[in-house]
Amino acid sequence: MGMQWFVIDNPDGHRLPKWQRSAAVDDAGTVFAPAAIAGNEQSIFFCASWDGVPCVASRKHIFLPVEWLAREYPLTRDLCASIERGVREAQAVAAAE
Repeated sequence: MGMQWFVIDNPDGHRLPKWQRSAAVDDAGTVFAPAAIAGNEQSIFFCASWDGVPCVASRKHIFLPVEWLAREYPLTRDLCASIERGVREAQAVAAAE
């Protein structure tokens, strides 16, 4: 599975680690975001594994499909939508270059 990774700049006034500002898209178009946005990363990983959800490990953290995160953890819905939008926009810019 090929992955295209994107990292956003630090928000004004914040210094977030690179993994927290990262997201990816696979060859099928699935967008992956840090599992930690939904809570305890290890617990979220176990739930995703139980559900048979594809997981990606990078920078010592787990990334999961935003569609699954938004469905299973509704409080992340807006953030997942924002991450997906940002990845799609970055992907379009990269493709145009």
